[in-house]
Amino acid sequence: MIRARGAAGGLGGSIGPTGTEMAVGAGLVATAAVGGCLFIVRRRRTVSGQA
Repeated sequence: MIRARGAAGGLGGSIGPTGTEMAVGAGLVATAAVGGCLFIVRRRRTVSGQA
């Protein structure tokens, strides 16, 4: 009979994010927000005919 070993789960969220991970995440969110705002502003200009 073969014995089951189970899954290799790693840390599994037992530790919190590091400061570096938080900084990278915040940078990505900020970049996405700025990019989205620029997209909307540029789109409004082209739709209204001011471009």
